[in-house]
Formats: sequence, structure tokens, C-alpha cells
Amino acid sequence: MEDLEPGLIIDDRYEVRRLLGRGGMSAIYEVAHRYTTRHLALKVLNGAYASHSIARRQLLDEARALGAVRHPYVIEVHDAGFDGSRVYVVTELLEGRSLDGLLAARGRLGWSAVARVARHVTIALAATHGVGVLHRDVKPSNVMIVRGVQGELSKLLDFGVAALPKGAADPAMVDMLVGTPEYMSPEQVRGDAMDARSDLYSLGIALFECLHGEVPMPGGLDVAQRRAVLPSLPSVSSVCDDVPRSLADIVDRLLHPVPAFRFPSARSLLDALDASGLCRTPTRFLDDDEPQPEARRQTMSGARVETPAGEEPPKRRSVRAYYQTPLRVVSEGGEVIDGRSEDISIGGMLVIAGAALPEGERVVVRFALPTSGNLVQCSAVVGWSRQRAATQRGRAAFGLEFVDAPEALVEAIRRYTELMQREGQGGP
Repeated sequence: MEDLEPGLIIDDRYEVRRLLGRGGMSAIYEVAHRYTTRHLALKVLNGAYASHSIARRQLLDEARALGAVRHPYVIEVHDAGFDGSRVYVVTELLEGRSLDGLLAARGRLGWSAVARVARHVTIALAATHGVGVLHRDVKPSNVMIVRGVQGELSKLLDFGVAALPKGAADPAMVDMLVGTPEYMSPEQVRGDAMDARSDLYSLGIALFECLHGEVPMPGGLDVAQRRAVLPSLPSVSSVCDDVPRSLADIVDRLLHPVPAFRFPSARSLLDALDASGLCRTPTRFLDDDEPQPEARRQTMSGARVETPAGEEPPKRRSVRAYYQTPLRVVSEGGEVIDGRSEDISIGGMLVIAGAALPEGERVVVRFALPTSGNLVQCSAVVGWSRQRAATQRGRAAFGLEFVDAPEALVEAIRRYTELMQREGQGGP
């Protein structure tokens, strides 16, 4: 399936602006409502899935699940319907950083911030479970850090494989094995009956990864099946000696292989988090930054710059704005890396991808402009680079510094960052 072109009108009211991201089954676009002018996110099915009956019902079920939950810590659904034969779902457009992207860039996160994120996601799960919905795919890439009225908040996303309450669910999808193997609960891997405690187990895996930098047992479904029969997993305190015991105990309980020994509900988990006293400090992910110009100059002069996991890196000189878009990076040697950006400035952009490039490498990057959606390309140099452990799905992050960027590109990015600053979404 080809990408929807900028300017295309969906269902007489949504104008396509640009591609935000693409997964195995679906693609998400930024759209503008023709009558309210509000910018939103529109999700459609890819390729053969566009005519696949189960995939079509599953996408509409996602809209029904989101419509049932309706909570500030859960992405908000606005609309769903058909444009000819095309099924679509429209949600709010979020600007911020994905938890997955933060992990790729920083390696691991500080325990105070992790505790705060845990509290927000737990509240989201309590609301989700309260209306009889199971998420079934809780993981860092489905958590977005955004700015709220009273500071940063974490939002739970992507209810694409959520299970609806009995009687509302599509019988064809009730027994499907869904989810991401590394985060699946033992009962989910086995195909057994699941309840809220399965989502809590997945949250435990995500918290372990945030604190340690890796999931307990990286790998595919075969590894998940081996994990499902183990009597226990490594304790957080055994791999992270800086994590407070109360938080480590909470994560360890979430990861118990027997559901009866986990927290019985998200509400009880929330009580434990609040009792720990560790969730009071607001996160500052959107006010921090990855290594920037000073680090790049050192690297290009021959000294390799290492940023320890979780360390506060220096601030970027250029004003940046949070900007997610697919991109392609081609090195001088012809290596092609497809990934996505998470922020942009007139000086460069942050890239999240499956593999890293060496610091100092000269590249060409191709991406869609934030203001028009038009594709552009620009020369750049890799200023800093971080590769996750080889066993951790090869996720990587690197910073690109534009080289001799065309004036039109610089001006388009400048307008975008200034607009986002006025709307309170930009970074320092």
C-alpha cells in the first residue's frame, strides 16, 4: 500500500498532512480537520490488511476500547469510520517523547522518573480495567511522555490488540495470541485465560527495562516460552543496586509467574506505589536533552564521547521541538538505516533506529518537513551515538547535525519550532 499523499481528503473532513509512522498492519498520519482546523492523528490499515476482515474489525474495536476508557492518561479517540472501503480511527495528536525512544537514547532511566511513569501508567490501566478492557500490549513504545497543565504526564497508547469486555469482543479474536513476546505474561504466552494481572506483569517487564536498560530475557516467542516456565526472574535489586528496595519489591511482585502472587489489581498497585513515597518528583524528560554541539565537536576532533546511562547531558543550543516522522539515513559507504525522528531543530535531529552509525560519520537524511509534509533530504554528520545491547532488539539512537542545510529547510524548521514553542510543546 502506498502512503497517503499530503492534501488527500479522508471522509470529506480530514486532510492528510504527513506520515507519522508505519507498523506491520497500520500507518498513522497527521491530519487537519477541514472545519475545526484541529490537528489529529489518523490510523489506517496497510496493504493486504486494508481488506482483511479480522484486521478491519480489530481496528474498529480499538476505537471502541478507547471510547470506553476515556481518561487523561490514555490517548483520546475522536472519531472512527469508513472512507469508501478504507477503515480509519482518529485520535488526538500527541507531541512528546516515547518511553521507548528515551530508553534508546539514554540506555536506562533514573528510578525517580521510572516510579512517576509507573504511577501514571498504573492509573491508566486502572481506568482501562475498570471498564472491562485489557490492553494486552503494555510496553515502552506504547507510552508517550507529553506536557500537561501541571507538568509532564505519561499516556498509554495503541489499543490495537486490546480485549473488549465479554459480549462486546469479536469472537474471532478472543483466542488470538497477541502482544509482544518480551513483555507477555506467562499466561499470555501459553494462551491461557487472562485478566488485569497479565497487563500488570507486562508493566513489570517495562519497568525492569527502564531501570536496568534491558528486559529480563530478550528474544522472540521461543524465549518468552522458556521464560513462562521459570520459577522466577532476576530481582531488580540484583542488577540495579541504586534502586530503592521498595520499588524493587514492587517490580519483583509484578513479575511473579503465578498471577495469584502479583498485585490483584491496578488499584492495589497504585496504593503500593503511593505508599512507597517514591512517585512525588515530577519527571523532566522533556526539559532534558541528549548530547549536543559541544560533544559533537569533541567527537569530530577525534575524541570519542560516551554518555553514561541516565546521565544529564548538555543542553542543545538551537531551540528544538518534538517531531516524530519516519526517515531514511544513508551513510557515505551506502549503508541504509530506516528509523524515525523524535525531535528536530535548525541544527539537527534525534534519530531512533534499529542500528547506530559511528560518531563523525557523514550521511544524507531524507524525511518529511513538519510544515508541509513534503519530502526533503539534507547532508548531516553523526554527532553522538548509542547502541542498545546486541540482545535487546538492536535499538539505537543517534544525533544528526545538519551540514549546509538549504535555507528553505532551515526556515521551515524554524517556523515549526517557533510555533511549537508558542503552543508550549517545544524543548529548550
